[in-house]
Amino acid sequence: MDMRIFTSILLLLALGAYFFPVENLKKNALEKDLPLVIFENPTMYTLNEKNVNRVVVATHAVKYQDRDEMFNADIILKNNDLSKNFDSEKLKADLIVKKADIYTLTNNVDYRRDDFIKLNTDELIYDDIKKIAQNSKPFKSVYQKHILNGNSVFLDINNNFITAKNTHFEIDMTKTQKGKK
Repeated sequence: MDMRIFTSILLLLALGAYFFPVENLKKNALEKDLPLVIFENPTMYTLNEKNVNRVVVATHAVKYQDRDEMFNADIILKNNDLSKNFDSEKLKADLIVKKADIYTLTNNVDYRRDDFIKLNTDELIYDDIKKIAQNSKPFKSVYQKHILNGNSVFLDINNNFITAKNTHFEIDMTKTQKGKK
């Protein structure tokens, strides 16, 4: 009698295990973050109606569903606004992660706007729509041969506005004296 009860309990447990699915959470987490496309040594262009407005050159680029990752990347953003007085902006970093229109640049970040703004840091967040670059790490920059170093830079590119914390600013006196003569 005990054997029949034991066997029927095992049968019920087996049927219950069969009809109740068990999900592997680790497998689902890995499936969600799989890359859609991987590029080796890509050169990517973004075109509008008139011209090329973005050029991306990288050693590797990986496209996920919610972001793009670019390794050892250079991004050239062309100026399409004729009222602005510059040709292009260049972003360069060891790793660039793009979510929507926000670029997060990390490790050996180099930002340049033509020849008059140069910014070097280890982290930079760049909003391509608002044209604002900011970070919370130390930086070194050159603005028309004037040196600006500090922490936590905020650069409003539309209004040519720069703020920073703990700054050290050196004005190149030779340039200002040449303008007076």
